[in-house]
This record gives sequence, C-alpha cells and structure tokens, in this order.
Amino acid sequence: MRQSLREEKAIVRELGLRRRDALSIAARAAASAAINDRILSVLADRPTVSAAGYLPIRSEVDPRPAMAALAARGIAVAVPAIVNADLVFRRLDGTEGMERQGFGTYAPGAGAEQLDPDLLIVPLAAFDLACGRCGYGKGFYDRAIARLAQGGRLLTIGVAFDAQRVDHVPMEAHDRTLDMIVTESAVHRPSTAPGP
Repeated sequence: MRQSLREEKAIVRELGLRRRDALSIAARAAASAAINDRILSVLADRPTVSAAGYLPIRSEVDPRPAMAALAARGIAVAVPAIVNADLVFRRLDGTEGMERQGFGTYAPGAGAEQLDPDLLIVPLAAFDLACGRCGYGKGFYDRAIARLAQGGRLLTIGVAFDAQRVDHVPMEAHDRTLDMIVTESAVHRPSTAPGP
C-alpha cells in the first residue's frame, strides 16, 4: 500500500534535517557565507522595498549577513512572528523588545512595524530541483506566501545546504514552490528541473 502524502513528506523532512544536522559547524558557517553572497548577487539589480528573512535556529542556514546588507541599502528588513497561528512580518530594529516565538526563535514584539515584504528569504528542511520546499510541517510559510503573493511582486528565495536536496518533495494542494532556492553551490530555479 502506498504511503500517504503526509507520511512521504515526514520522511523527506526527516532526511533533509538529518543531513543538515550532520554538517559540521564550520561547514555550515562556510556554506552560509557562500549562500549569503549568492543571495546578494541575485538581488543586485532588483528593486526591493522590504524584505523578510529569519533568525536561524538549530542548524539552519544563517541569512543574517544578507539581511544586514539589505538593511544597509535602505531596505526595511523584517522577521516572522507567529500571530493567531499565522506568520506576520515585523520590522527588525536591533534586538530590544524581542519576544519568544514557537520553534525556539524570537521576533520583535507587537509594537514593531508590520511589513508585507516583496522579498521573502525562506528556511526549509528539504528541497528538490523543481524548487519544491519541505518545511517543518505546520504550513506557516505556505499560508504567508499565498497571502503576500496577492500583491503580485513577491519573490521567494529558499535557502538550504546542498546536502538538503532530495529527488522529489511531495506536494499537497496548499504547498507552494519557491521562485528559487539558493545553496552554497548554485541558484536553482524551477526551469532547471530535469524534464519528465
């Protein structure tokens, strides 16, 4: 009997996270630096009003250097906050007034300016060459992307280590592919996916 889509996703998620966790701290730091450089290169000529990244947890790619570089260009930078079981993006101005969030991360408090970013840097557990993303299983980013994409200018960039790539990410109806996924060795776009 074929496994359910949710079971398949759980297997892919666990594989991607296990591979990510197996990388040494030094390897993750070097790869994160290369990923940040690639992000900034991709965005060099793109007009961006506001961007959302994230504060890394566990063994995630650290996007903070790219976020700082975007802020230095005058772009408003936000991070996600969980509000009523959904993600909103609150402007990041230093580390004061931070509140504990789910998954062991922090976000600016309710008094921080809320943004609707036109650029979203997205963490993930696993990905494939069609830019399918397997997250942590709660659908936060899928719902946020669906909401933000209604504005028409949203660019979604997943960030991951090469080790997190899998052959295929099972996708449910609510799952969103990303515009690109940046790793330490490449910028993957859906058009680079192999044919049928």
